[in-house]
Order: sequence, then C-alpha cells, then structure tokens
Amino acid sequence: MRLLKIKAVLAATDLDPSSDPALASAARLAEAAGAVLHVAHVVPSERSTAASSGLVSGSSPQMEMTATLHRVGLSGKKRNVHLESGAPAKALSSLSERIGADVIVIGRHRARGELRIDGDIGSTAHSIVTNSLVPCLVTSRQLQLPIRRALVAIDTSETARGAMIVALSWSSALRDAKGDSDPTLTALHVETGRNLSSRDAHMRRTIDHELDILRRSAGSWAGVSVAGATETDDDPVAAITRYAAEHQTELVVLGTRGLSADRALRLGSVSAAVTRQSRMPVLLVPPAVWRDYARDIDYF
Repeated sequence: MRLLKIKAVLAATDLDPSSDPALASAARLAEAAGAVLHVAHVVPSERSTAASSGLVSGSSPQMEMTATLHRVGLSGKKRNVHLESGAPAKALSSLSERIGADVIVIGRHRARGELRIDGDIGSTAHSIVTNSLVPCLVTSRQLQLPIRRALVAIDTSETARGAMIVALSWSSALRDAKGDSDPTLTALHVETGRNLSSRDAHMRRTIDHELDILRRSAGSWAGVSVAGATETDDDPVAAITRYAAEHQTELVVLGTRGLSADRALRLGSVSAAVTRQSRMPVLLVPPAVWRDYARDIDYF
C-alpha cells in the first residue's frame, strides 16, 4: 500500500490576521513533514492594475505580505512567497499545479460565512476547496503536532476508502518522531436510525472488513493504531463534530464528492457542514486524490 508523501505545502493567505492560524499551521506542517513551504496571496485584479498604474497609495501587497510573515514569525525563515493576480481559486489552483503542492492550507473565516453550500455566492475558501486537485486543510486554529488523535468519517463508498488512506498517510507522516507512542486513527461510521436493519448490519460487517485490511496492509509499519467506532444519530454532522470534540481529535479527515451540477453536492453536504461547524482542523480529500488511493483497498 502506498502512503501519500507531503513534499510541498501551499498556504493561502488574504493577509488578514484571521488567516494567521492557517499560515502558522502550514509552517508547522511543512517543518514536521520536511516539506517546502510556499506562501501565496492573490491580489485582486483591480488592485493589481491600480498598483501598476501608480493609483494606489499606502501599503502595497508586498509590504502587507512582509508584515504578515513577520506577524506569524516567518520573517527570515526559509519559504517561497508568491503574489498572484486574478480570481483566487483559479490562481491558487494554477500555482498549486506549478509547484506540485501536496496540500493547500486555508483559513476558516466564520464571520464571513465561509464554505457556504447554498449557491454561487460561496466564499473564496469554498471555491478553492471545491476546485482543488489536492487535499485542502481548512482551519481557524493552529494545527497541533505531532498528531496523536485523528478521525476519518467513513462508509462503504470509494470516497471514504480513499480518505481513509490519506488519513493514515497524514497520521503516519505527522506522528511523534521520537516514537514514544503511536497515533490513533479512528474510522467513524455514523448509523442513522435507531433500529439496526439488515442493510446496516451488512454495512457494519463490510466496514469492519475494510479496517482489518487497512491494519494488515499498513497499520503496523506506518506506526499508526487503527481503530473503528460507530455512532447512532439521525444527524451525521452532529455525530462527527461531537465525537471529534469529546475525544480531543486534532485532525478530522473527510472525502469530498467532486464536480456536480449542484454546487452543494460538489463538496458534499456532510463534508461542507462539518467543515463549517467543527472547531478542529479539517482535511478535505478531493476525488482526484481519493479515487486514486481507493484502489489500494480492493475487495473484489
């Protein structure tokens, strides 16, 4: 079984202090994984044009970036800075491909109603997440490292299988380097409905089988303890966020649905709601990633 490597981390910032925890998380992530850190800010087209014409007074994007790096403690440290222009989602996607990013780290701006799933007025963060070809880490707090407790929400879909392997990869790459204790990756399945049907029983057996395969394939040499948990709740979002909070989870991993005519389904209603409501860092795994890694668990 392959484990995804983290070699390049792209941190997107709007230069506002509310993005600082995400930027700091990206820096810690890059350091822990031995990856190259890239920091990017997308300058709106109108501001870029005005600046080049000499019509803007006061601080420039370059000066604001310098101030941001100083504020987060990245002044003088090794990192690559990119000032892009155009539509943020498109510009960051293009930059991500050019530098070969393995993850994009973005902030969660609660006051701006980030990651909306109710139409085309969605935020920049939502646009980045739904169009990304690499995992996106969305957070409003600094990522705690090393990872000791990670959570991945699963069912019997390919989406969940791929997300499970990515969660294993991250838990392994970001575990305690001293090896004092193995991190625990919990695969959480939420059963809706109070009465266990034959379909639910079959799904539970299938998930148990998948977890056994995962443990045999990589659980030991990856240095990660793989556990399974089941919650019964008519509201999967509430169950996932509650479980993560009660068990002091440091990272929640979810697969996304991919392209769809319905913008809400493009991210996935559960993934979108958990990302919006959870206080923990959430790693969203897009189809371009989970479809590839889902093949590593083959049951047929």
